[in-house]
Amino acid sequence: MNLKQKIVATLAALIALALPAMASAHVTVSPEEAPAEGYATLTFTVPHGCDGAATNSLQVKMPDQVVSATPGVVPGWNIKTKEGKLANPVMQEGEKVTSGVREVTWSGGPLPDGQLQQFVLSVSFAGEEGEAAEFKAIQGCVNGSQTAWIQETPASGEEPEHPAPTVMLGAAEAGHDHMASDDQAGETTSASSDDDDDSGNGLAIIALIVGALGLVAGSAALFTSRRKVS
Repeated sequence: MNLKQKIVATLAALIALALPAMASAHVTVSPEEAPAEGYATLTFTVPHGCDGAATNSLQVKMPDQVVSATPGVVPGWNIKTKEGKLANPVMQEGEKVTSGVREVTWSGGPLPDGQLQQFVLSVSFAGEEGEAAEFKAIQGCVNGSQTAWIQETPASGEEPEHPAPTVMLGAAEAGHDHMASDDQAGETTSASSDDDDDSGNGLAIIALIVGALGLVAGSAALFTSRRKVS
């Protein structure tokens, strides 16, 4: 990794650390990208309750791109799964798969409003690169209220009030490895020119980091004040 790449990676990490208040507004899933074909371990994070009430359930529905799902054990929570037919039967390990887990519900806790909990789900994908796999989630709370995190984020990128946790499907892992090897070969032949560019652009990128963090901090403060007012 050259100097420019290290600086960009540092910028991304610093912005991620500066966004806890904004990111905590929704039920989220990570990672936000996974191979279109293959397995992935997803983590769903519940950062707050329903209008101040403690959370006592999280129901996650599988998108069409998911073939199988295995929920992780969370101490103090029970697990219930619901099976059903796949939207598109697939061949997996030499066998035709036509059904699987379509819904997972964790219930228990309760999780106080001011605390967060993570729920792990191992899934296998059978989709197409570029597709958005939306995991519609229903958060239940002890006062009987629910928050449905099921809204699709439009192509324009404007986030809805209750967005569904979404994983973008990327290229298969083998494709990523091959591209990485090609890129490394190219970097070897142009290392000296890259180093020259890095030395000239390093200060400019650092300045962008400082400016971006200032903007993020201001946005987070504004977001937090709006939540308190509402």
